[in-house]
Amino acid sequence: MNAAFQGVRVLDLTRLLPGAIASMMLADLGAEVIKIEDPQAGDYARRTPPFINGQGAFFMASNRNKHSVVIDLKQTDGQAVLHRLAESADVVMEGFRPGVTARLRADYATLSALNPRLIYASLSGWGADGPYAEASGHDLNYVALSGLLGGMAQAQPLGGQIADVGGAYLAVMGISAALFQRERTGQGAHLDIALFEASMPFAMYQWVEGVTAGLKGGAGSLTGGMAFYQVYACADGEKLAFAPIEPKFWANFCRAVERPEWIPLHTDPAQQDVLKSKIGALFATRSAEDWMNLLGPADCCVTRITPTEKLSDDPQVQARGMARIEADGVPVMRSPLRLGQTPPYEPAPQQGQHTRTILQMIGYSLEELEDLLARGIVGNA
Repeated sequence: MNAAFQGVRVLDLTRLLPGAIASMMLADLGAEVIKIEDPQAGDYARRTPPFINGQGAFFMASNRNKHSVVIDLKQTDGQAVLHRLAESADVVMEGFRPGVTARLRADYATLSALNPRLIYASLSGWGADGPYAEASGHDLNYVALSGLLGGMAQAQPLGGQIADVGGAYLAVMGISAALFQRERTGQGAHLDIALFEASMPFAMYQWVEGVTAGLKGGAGSLTGGMAFYQVYACADGEKLAFAPIEPKFWANFCRAVERPEWIPLHTDPAQQDVLKSKIGALFATRSAEDWMNLLGPADCCVTRITPTEKLSDDPQVQARGMARIEADGVPVMRSPLRLGQTPPYEPAPQQGQHTRTILQMIGYSLEELEDLLARGIVGNA
């Protein structure tokens, strides 16, 4: 077991993608993660298709190594249960809109008064302040504001959740830094994590080009303006990612395809449209397999595009143990953070599966627990 965060207790009040990824990474590093779910829907991802054995597939894929406790935070006695949990917690994560946690008496001011060493991470779309703080949004909205969509020749949904997953990584980084700081100061911290801000560094290169060189959407060196950074279609319809940015890789490509006259045209702005046309026509003459057989050994930054459903079949992915399908059909993607040990794997919990165990662990008697269950303050699987 990876024990980097062994002994760190995390209360996860989030739902859906960013918080799930962040707390899963913490759990993979040895933290004890307790999901706090409401008695009705719980984490919405549980009810979101597609399904595996009646549970949302993404929930199953992103909530391994966690415990689930059901608490009705809209009731005063439920808030009291959370407060008792927070007294022994190291980290609280929440993903509500600004102001909701205060109404639930689950905000930083309330919980840090009970536990001054608490690290409290708020994940929201736009952050705790600013003119958009109260606005709704999803990943597409956040990457639109961040400049990522504006850097494209044709703005469209991206092939992944950049802001959501970037926000999860930012949360893990911030929590890690805050825990380290607490070791020196003894004080907790409140982290204000905005998902749109987490996506902004992904557009930094395009932003710098836009500001300093006036390059607009689709004209940047890494957004379609240059022939050496493109996706080209092959004769069989399969497409290849082509990225010989450095001169040596470009020269390797030109020699491999017997076009040495292209070498000096690498970054010539006046030649890019012509090069795109010529390279596109060249790739269209052979299958992707043929091109990879030729260009793979040439060392020129060319790769096939993996269909997402085939990700776990790739030999590099398999060699690194990054993705697999469990016997019950659950897709498992391991954390890319490696500390020399294989992380544990316990399937995602049922809603309320650990309510009894966790509450008894923090001192609730059997009689108190049965009373809370009978009144619907807490729930179990």
